[in-house]
Amino acid sequence: MTGLLRRIGVAVLAIAGGAVNRPTQTPPPFFFNHYCGGLGGIIPPSGVQGQSPWWGRGRSPQKQPHRSPKRSFFSLLPFLLCLTLTPLAQASPAVQTVQGPGGMAVYLVESHANPMVEIRLVARGGSVYDPPGQAGLASLTAWMFNEGGGEMDTTTFQERLDFHGIALDANASQETLLVRLTTRTAYLEEAWARLADALLRPRLAEVDFVRAKAEQRAMIIKDQEQPQTQAALLLYRMLYPNHPYGSPVAGTLESLPRINLADVRRFHADVFHAPDMVLAVAGDIDLPQLQALLNQHLASLDATPSPLAAVPEVTRTLPPDAPRLRRVEMDLPQTTLLLGTIGIDRHDPDYYALYVLNQLLGGSGLNSRLSTEIREKRGLTYGVYSRFVPWSKSGPFLVAMKTKTASTDEALALVNQALRRLATEEVAEAEREEVIQYLTGSFPLHLDGLGQLATTWGNIGFYHLGTDYLDQWPDRIRAVTRADLTRVAKRIVNLEQFCTVMVGKGLQKKE
Repeated sequence: MTGLLRRIGVAVLAIAGGAVNRPTQTPPPFFFNHYCGGLGGIIPPSGVQGQSPWWGRGRSPQKQPHRSPKRSFFSLLPFLLCLTLTPLAQASPAVQTVQGPGGMAVYLVESHANPMVEIRLVARGGSVYDPPGQAGLASLTAWMFNEGGGEMDTTTFQERLDFHGIALDANASQETLLVRLTTRTAYLEEAWARLADALLRPRLAEVDFVRAKAEQRAMIIKDQEQPQTQAALLLYRMLYPNHPYGSPVAGTLESLPRINLADVRRFHADVFHAPDMVLAVAGDIDLPQLQALLNQHLASLDATPSPLAAVPEVTRTLPPDAPRLRRVEMDLPQTTLLLGTIGIDRHDPDYYALYVLNQLLGGSGLNSRLSTEIREKRGLTYGVYSRFVPWSKSGPFLVAMKTKTASTDEALALVNQALRRLATEEVAEAEREEVIQYLTGSFPLHLDGLGQLATTWGNIGFYHLGTDYLDQWPDRIRAVTRADLTRVAKRIVNLEQFCTVMVGKGLQKKE
C-alpha cells in the first residue's frame, strides 16, 4: 500500500501542479542544476543537462513557471488509480542511430504527435578545457554562439530566428558546450540553416564580444551577493584544489580581462569537431529527412578529433592539511549550508547503487532520511537535499540546505549524524524496496517531453552508455542489493573527506 501511495503522490505532483499546499522537494536550482550542472546525471528522473546555467549569456531568459489550475485530489483519483495499476516502467521511446557527417554520432527519437522538433548538440568543450588563467573562456564562447552567422550580424540573425519562432542558444558546463535548437516542423530548413551558420560560419564580432564580457562581469559581481553561489564556488575549490573542476565556469573578475576575441574564435574551432560531438533529435522528423538535412547543412564539419586535451584525473583523497570547514559572513536571516566530498565518475560500476543510496539519503520526494529528520520532525528547513554529479572523472557528492541562523549548528549536526548513520548502519530491506519502487515507478514521468528526450539521448551519446541504457535502467536499479548499499556507503560517505561551507550571519564568532 505504501508503494501505491508513493506512485499516486508522484502523479499528484506531476499533474496537479499547485494542488499540494506545501513545499515540494525540488532541488534548489543553483546547487544542483546550475553550478553542478553538466551532463553527469543522465538520470531519469533528474537529468541536468539542458538547464540554463547562471554563468552564460547563452541561456534563455528565465520565465515564471506556468501553474495549472488547482485540482482536487479526488477529481484526479480515477486517473491516478489507472496510472498506478499500469506498469509505469514501460519501454522507453525507440531510438534510431546513424553516423553523421565527419563521424558525428546522431540519435533520433521520432514523435509525430505534434509538429515540433527538439535538437541538442553536445560537444566536448566545457570549462574544464579553459586554458590556465582564462577561466570563463568556454562560457564566453557559448554566449557568442547565437550572435550572428554567415553574412548576418547579431540583429539580423536574431530577427530571422524570432520571425520563424526558432529558439537557438548554447551554454557551457564543466565538461560540455551544449547547443539547443527548438523549431516547428514547418521551419526545419530555416532552423538547420541558422544552426549551420552559427556552427560553421560564426560571426564572432568584436562589438558582441565586448558586450558578452561586460554582461559576464556584471553577472559575476551580482553573484558575489548570492550565498548559494559563494558556497558552491568555495566548496568546489576545496574539493578540487588542483583540478579544473574547481574553476568557476563563468570565470572571475581577474580572468575575464585575459580573454580576447581571438581566444574565443580558437576555442570555437577547437570544440566543434565531429568525432567529439553528439547530435540528439526528438520530434516530428523521420530518419531520411534528418539525414538529408545533415548532409545539406553540416557536411563540412571538421572530421578530425578535437585538439583539446583529455580531462585530467581527480585526486580522490584530500591532503591532511586541506581545510575541511569554511565560514563566509553575509548579513542574512538564514545560513546556507553546503557539504561535499569526491564521488564517482559516470562509468563507475557503483553508479546505480549510489543512485539508490542518494535517493534514500536526500533525493527527490519528502520521505528521504534528511527531509524526515530535519524538515518533517524538527521544521528546521523548507528543504534539504543530496545529489551526486558523475562526470567523465569523479564528480562531487553533495548535501545542501538553508536554515535559520539560530538553528545552524543543530541542522549541521543532524546532517552529519545522517551521513554517519548511512556509513555505519545497514539499510533495512523495507527501506531499500520503498526507494527502488519510487525510482522505477516515477521513471517514465521524466521522459514525456521532446526536450527531455533530446537532452537524455545527448547525454547517453556523450558518455557512450549504449542504446539500451533507458531500457535497462529500471532493472539495474532493482538489482541493487542491501550489500551494495552498505559497501558504497562505506566507500563514499567518509566524514573525514567531507568539506563544509557555511554562509550566513555571525558565523565567525563560532571559531
